[in-house]
Amino acid sequence: MSEPSFAQHQSRSLVGPALIALAFAVIVFFTVRHFLPSNAVNLSVTHNEILPATTVFKSESIVLGPPQTQETLFVVPTIHIENTRDVPVSIDDYTLVITDPTGAQLSVKGAQKTEIPNIETSFPKITPLAANPLLRETSIDPGKSVDGTVIFTFDTPKSTWDTRKSAVITVDIYHGHPIEATIP
Repeated sequence: MSEPSFAQHQSRSLVGPALIALAFAVIVFFTVRHFLPSNAVNLSVTHNEILPATTVFKSESIVLGPPQTQETLFVVPTIHIENTRDVPVSIDDYTLVITDPTGAQLSVKGAQKTEIPNIETSFPKITPLAANPLLRETSIDPGKSVDGTVIFTFDTPKSTWDTRKSAVITVDIYHGHPIEATIP
């Protein structure tokens, strides 16, 4: 019978696997940071103008009926967007939500680039208010900011704006979270 041997095998160093795990953690961290950047885009409303307009549709025909009146309210905020991310961001869309005292909400999208000339032709008083439009697809480089106006059109009288509980503008960013600011 042979004697039992209590020889121990040479233990392996854990330095190699620890370095591999550390390298993997660093790669995962930078990958997540690249694809999920922090929400470091800031929005503020620097100025706001409103333009109420009343349009009367008259007819001399018995077929069309009596004259009809349409109330239109243009809200033209000047906004400032600052990109503190380390990647460029692009503007996707604008939305303005007005909440009345009862809690009901009225939501509209900002005017498209192709709609602005028609609005200015139909309502010339809006041209000086929206002199510097901030268009969709505008790209903002890292560390930079942009300023401009957005035209929102509501089919409602001015009293809706005067009695509002709140007005919140939302700017949707491509590949990012929407940013919001309250219009005073």
